Amino acid sequence: MNAPLLTLPRVEPFFFNVETGTRFSLYHAPAPQLRARGAILYVHPFADELNKSRRMATLQARRFAAAGYAVLQIDMFGCGDSCGDFSQVRWEAWKDDLEVARAWLAERTPGLPMHLWGIRLGGLLALDFACGAPVDGVILWQPFLNGRTCINQFLRQGLAARMQDGDPARFGTTSELRADLLARGMLEVGGYELAAPLVQAIDACDAAALPLPPCRVHWFASASPAPSRLSASAERIARRWSAHGVTLHFYPIEGRPFWGANDIAECPALLAATSAVFTAEA
Repeated sequence: MNAPLLTLPRVEPFFFNVETGTRFSLYHAPAPQLRARGAILYVHPFADELNKSRRMATLQARRFAAAGYAVLQIDMFGCGDSCGDFSQVRWEAWKDDLEVARAWLAERTPGLPMHLWGIRLGGLLALDFACGAPVDGVILWQPFLNGRTCINQFLRQGLAARMQDGDPARFGTTSELRADLLARGMLEVGGYELAAPLVQAIDACDAAALPLPPCRVHWFASASPAPSRLSASAERIARRWSAHGVTLHFYPIEGRPFWGANDIAECPALLAATSAVFTAEA
């Protein structure tokens, strides 16, 4: 006799209708044969890192769902398949999108623990959002802990692309690009129209200074070799957060930096480590 087939988690694509337009979303329902264990709201990375991370985010969302978690992925305003131009993006608008998504997910998982799961700048956004939202924990994948670091890296990538184009007149420094942005209010970098108000809000965000509520933070850092040097940074920020009742767990993982690869890459070690932690917690 053949063994019965397990019912796979259900994935439901849909759009949120909000005042400023639609937001594309994917809901991964928890595996029906398991008792629901919690809810996880995904906070995607910045600009092209969103596209590079989609496969890893989907693979992990499926693993979470198979372990009994309800997972919601949302493309925020001006990103992915949602409405809006990137030039109109604002940090607070993204937080508004997350609140709409969090409330929707909480309504479908009443009484269950709510986690935010952020990748790269999405990790910093998740931490900022957690300061004013009822959440039980935050999952960080290779997060930026300082917004200015993220913007500087993004600008350097833009400069590198200009150099490849071979036009000396377009070369410059990050400081010059920032001055140009401040003067014009808008700057094109790698095909993205970057608005000064968004950059200023990101620059001002520092994880160490955020008043997080009491919760657990699981920080997964992946690189090749494993990023052990970040453990000192994790210890420093853990001491600051502990004053607010936050418990930080740091996991250095050896694996390919999928968010910046030229092709669509995977990091199996990161998937395995994250799944192991949340299977054990459940």
